Amino acid sequence: MLFQMCYGPEVQEVYEFIRNKPGIDITILAEKFRYMETDKISSLIESALTILVDLQFVYRAGKNYYPVEDRLWSNREVILKLQKIVLSGKQKDESLNYVFASMYDQLFVKPDTLFVTNLHYQVNRKFNKTLIGHEKINAWKRMMECWGLGRRVYSGFYALPHFSLLSEIINYAGEWEGGLHPFCETIINPILPCVTDEGNIFKGLIYGLIFLHDLNVLHISYKQDLPYKSYGPNNEYNWIKLERRVG
Repeated sequence: MLFQMCYGPEVQEVYEFIRNKPGIDITILAEKFRYMETDKISSLIESALTILVDLQFVYRAGKNYYPVEDRLWSNREVILKLQKIVLSGKQKDESLNYVFASMYDQLFVKPDTLFVTNLHYQVNRKFNKTLIGHEKINAWKRMMECWGLGRRVYSGFYALPHFSLLSEIINYAGEWEGGLHPFCETIINPILPCVTDEGNIFKGLIYGLIFLHDLNVLHISYKQDLPYKSYGPNNEYNWIKLERRVG
């Protein structure tokens, strides 16, 4: 189950330790990460391992854990694995993993809403076949913030993707030039959900791309007579250009 009482960074740290020392067991992991000999952190390690197994970053053989692939941690890969859970067809809408993986899309992207307050109420109204408690909602917010999908704000969540996550996705895309809408729909959406119920691009992603444009990471502009919707505060962008970055 992905709803675990984790803080976020420890999941990546546990993964990297397993990747560097495949076949390790939970006892050694607990000894590695505790600050003092009297600290009892086995439950925290177990929670991190549960997330890593459910996301298929690691697998368990007996009491030992191994990486599925010998690859550095990537938040892009985390988001991609969450998408696979939603699209796999193996998860039903009342399963906790499906709820965890689809909350961002269902509550923020589809209605094109940047900020949702009282997330606990909104989640249980949307996914009414199962009950999601406050602690699980808080855990989801911590994990989403750690993985770059937004920021926790009191009882709600502000779904503005982080610079680091968007940069990782953009760098992976390589060179590209064309309409902003088809770029988001065909390149971004298979990884990070960004298409609203009305078929537009989620404003949180647009704001993130504008920020990357201001940093000269990519270039967005306006071209006349294009058959694509324009985006931005004044509908001033409908074209995007990515250049191959060296280094």
